Amino acid sequence: WRDVAKGVTNYKTLLDQIERANKKNEPVCLVTFNYDTLLEDALSDFGLPIEAFADYTKKHPFYRVFKLHGSVNWARMVENEIQDQNKTHAWSVAYEWIRRAAELRITDNYTLCTEYPTAIVGGRPVFPAIAIPVEKEKRFECPPNLIEELVADYLPRVSKLLVIGWRASETHLLGLLGNKFTGLKPGVRLHVVAGSLKDAEDAKVNIYKALPNNRPASGSSEDGGFTNFILSGSAEKFLAT
Repeated sequence: WRDVAKGVTNYKTLLDQIERANKKNEPVCLVTFNYDTLLEDALSDFGLPIEAFADYTKKHPFYRVFKLHGSVNWARMVENEIQDQNKTHAWSVAYEWIRRAAELRITDNYTLCTEYPTAIVGGRPVFPAIAIPVEKEKRFECPPNLIEELVADYLPRVSKLLVIGWRASETHLLGLLGNKFTGLKPGVRLHVVAGSLKDAEDAKVNIYKALPNNRPASGSSEDGGFTNFILSGSAEKFLAT
């Protein structure tokens, strides 16, 4: 896709608009359920090349990135020893993990993985850190310390909540947002963007239901999707006010 689009993405345009609106360098939390690395590619043009896990939240003056369903370039360390004689061949190890799936001991030790398939990093066995999205999941596929950072350091400070293409049906994240002690504070400005107005309204309703103790001060929605949101000027308007 990077080759087809010649490096031009909605992410880059949105980040540019965020930077122009964020005159005080306040924290900007980018929370995504996507597995791809288009967001990381865009961020590299804005002073945030992600080369280690700490870079997601510690490297940039204000961008903080949280990938809640994992990523195609994330892996978790495996405690099991590799039994296959070809311990350095990624495909051999990947097939072994498939055969031994029920007995694998997968840790919460995350690492970046640039090779395919995701089976070996630095000679150590790993397993893909990527989640199948389900509405009632009880955990995220994300390093626990990043989730703790999101909750402890940023959710209570949110003043604007921009939702693009999220159905707002994952109960675990909604629970974090709606927690009256550590979630969003009352009075947040909410704007929801989706492909259809019905989807946008449904997501907005789900968010309001999840925030009985900390309702937004305002809530708006629009259809047309991500591209129209960028090209129509709605993004700039929301960010600037």
